[in-house]
Amino acid sequence: MRAMTVIPSGTFLQKGLLSIFALFLLSGVSINSHAAIFDEGDPEAGALVFDSYCVTCHELDRAKSAPALAGVADRWGSTEEMLVMWIQSPSAARATGDDYINNMYDKYSSQYADMTAQLVSVDDIKNVMAYIQNPPVVDGVQESGCVTIHDVKLEDEGTTDKWFLVLGILFIIVILSAAGVARSLKNAIRERDGKEPLAHQTYWERTKEWMWNNMAFTSLLGLFATIFVLVWLYMQAMGVAVVENYEPEQPIWFSHSVHVCENDIDCEYCHHSSRKSKHAGIPTSDVCMNCHKDIQEGTKTGTEEISKIYAAIGFDPSTNSYKGAEGDSTMHFGPQDSFDGEPIAWNKVHNLPDHVYFSHAQHVEVGGLDCKNCHGPVETFTVGRVSNTELTNSQTEVPGLIELSKPTLTMGWCIECHNKANIDKSNEYYVEMHNRMSATSRGQEEMRKIMEDNQQTVKEFGGWECAKCHY
Repeated sequence: MRAMTVIPSGTFLQKGLLSIFALFLLSGVSINSHAAIFDEGDPEAGALVFDSYCVTCHELDRAKSAPALAGVADRWGSTEEMLVMWIQSPSAARATGDDYINNMYDKYSSQYADMTAQLVSVDDIKNVMAYIQNPPVVDGVQESGCVTIHDVKLEDEGTTDKWFLVLGILFIIVILSAAGVARSLKNAIRERDGKEPLAHQTYWERTKEWMWNNMAFTSLLGLFATIFVLVWLYMQAMGVAVVENYEPEQPIWFSHSVHVCENDIDCEYCHHSSRKSKHAGIPTSDVCMNCHKDIQEGTKTGTEEISKIYAAIGFDPSTNSYKGAEGDSTMHFGPQDSFDGEPIAWNKVHNLPDHVYFSHAQHVEVGGLDCKNCHGPVETFTVGRVSNTELTNSQTEVPGLIELSKPTLTMGWCIECHNKANIDKSNEYYVEMHNRMSATSRGQEEMRKIMEDNQQTVKEFGGWECAKCHY
């Protein structure tokens, strides 16, 4: 075994070699850890890190809650070690006094919130930088798989009537033509027999003559026509104030399909008062901005419709800041009461007569109804729409769906539902009602009648009382 050369302890040579070796180790760590931050790394692994730590504030090609990251390798004006420190501990990086770091902070501090320290490793940073410089290429528009009722070619309800009208006109033309041919043949026969031709008659005169000669058939035909007209008038009268499929235009083209189906946003996020108020509520511009401060381009309409929200609330997407009063050049981080903008005038879709009382809270919180039970498959709608009964009944995946036959939002529709819907016996409202009924002999008798069919419907607990809905 080869003997090792021993250096006397404390000699100048030993101290010098140890110092050089220590410097080499420190330099080696620095080189191995921080060198080639922009040149090494795995873009696919970087995508995962970006989605976990960066996407909340950053995007690659545009400013979000922080500057865009595309081209950071070309813009970065300090060392790679300082970049690592800036990401891992921004306050420590600023404390070094680095000119580029401090100048960058001064430039953006008035526009964006301070960056927080990120619990990422040097390898994570390398991967993110690789992802930023080599983002995935998306070919065309990605299909979401969410289909709206406008994408499906439904049978036009008026198509059958149009065909009947066309066939009726053709039938009349054939009859008149046949009558003309028959008259010509009769005149030819009369001419052959040496008789005078028939006197000229208008179509109306010939029709009256035919009706007189065929009195029985004409009477049956008249009776049928009378019944048909009466039935048609009745159906038209029954359609008065029936608003199924009502879909008014809105000041902003809004797609429920994009929000509910593609992005899985719960109804109550936007219609936040449905559990505690008479009205479900229309989302304010502030609610829209919770998402659209960052999502500045729609999948269907680009920036055209979203820009109308910005105009109403005073948001400037180029600086990601809010405007104040006229003449106020300060960039604000939140909506300003001083901004004089025009509110979004949404058009009401589900309208009830003034004499009708309805409370969302009673149906959603107490009744436990799913929104789709009344509003239909909203995830297939674009703007707000009154669903029709057939469309609502088709939602076989909705738990506890109550299938109804009457037109939506009519009195018959409500009464039919109250007659079929069972109450939630655990709800405090019905627990209190049960206790009160059980406290008297008359109430106990009523309870026995109610329980005879093992059903406890809303109707049996006062759901058909006139004053419940009309007051």
